[in-house]
Amino acid sequence: MKIVFWGTPKYAAENLRTIVKAGYEVIAVVTQPDRKRGRGKKLSPSPVKEAAEELSIPVYATHSISKDQKTKELLLNLKADVYLVVAFGQILPKEILDQPNLGCWNSHASLLPAWRGAAPIQWSIINADTKTGICIMSMEEGLDTGPVIEQESTIIKDSDNLEILTNRLSRMSSKLLLKSLEKIKLTKGLNKSSRLKKLNAIDQTNLKGSPSYARQITKEDNLIDWNQDAKKIIKKIQGLYPNAYTFYNAKRIKILEAIISSDNNQSKESQDIKNQSKTNRIPGEIIMINKQIGIKLMTNDYPILIKYAQLEGKKATDSYTLSIQSNLSINDKLGS
Repeated sequence: MKIVFWGTPKYAAENLRTIVKAGYEVIAVVTQPDRKRGRGKKLSPSPVKEAAEELSIPVYATHSISKDQKTKELLLNLKADVYLVVAFGQILPKEILDQPNLGCWNSHASLLPAWRGAAPIQWSIINADTKTGICIMSMEEGLDTGPVIEQESTIIKDSDNLEILTNRLSRMSSKLLLKSLEKIKLTKGLNKSSRLKKLNAIDQTNLKGSPSYARQITKEDNLIDWNQDAKKIIKKIQGLYPNAYTFYNAKRIKILEAIISSDNNQSKESQDIKNQSKTNRIPGEIIMINKQIGIKLMTNDYPILIKYAQLEGKKATDSYTLSIQSNLSINDKLGS
């Protein structure tokens, strides 16, 4: 069974390595072109391209597969049996979907039909979902609308950030792809309809939940609004890790880890702090700086405790060190 693998980020690269290690023949990889990355804006290959080169697999890079007639023809001439798509970053046109005789299959990081689209992991955390997972689906022209042949779920822990959850889902995806390939190879000679029937594919209209769209994350999404409630801010910091940021004295500060302050229960102190916030506490205002604990600041409801952060031009550090680097004091306001 000859496979063409489509993917771009580290998440997908781990899937590629797993498939090759399992003994499957990956005859080509399609990925996004080299991009400027990092602080030095150096032109760098995608993680999938790096993995493919390590594995001595031919690589095709394309800005837009829909418009790239040359790559379409090269792929057609490969006569692959299966296309596997994992976080490729482009929508595949029908003429590509129709090429492989055993179909195009996508591993999507959500419990479909929830969070169709480009950033399902981010939005599941930001939205404070308690559960997410992986679906393996047959690809069609609609965005992540195809019938599902495999699904596995995982609990989103309170401590999960984007990096932690992405790594867990990547391992789950690798496992489900291998399981799916074992079934797909037994459908040789069947047409698409018969193949899906043999694989017990489930139409998404018969799956639990309502459709939702996980749009691409923008730079503007990363800016923290301290006027929001504490839980919403925490979930944004976790879901956009390590990119959620605020400003102080026109310098950008990335907030890497924060928690709702542990004294936010029904104690008199907690209620006093909340009551003060309605009168003389401003969202974003620093209400405590402590060497052992860090920086505590106000939100719309309860205070949060910043544990780790990164000042523009500096390395990531604990928030007390950040307060020294930034010359922060009690009553100063972040976000300005």
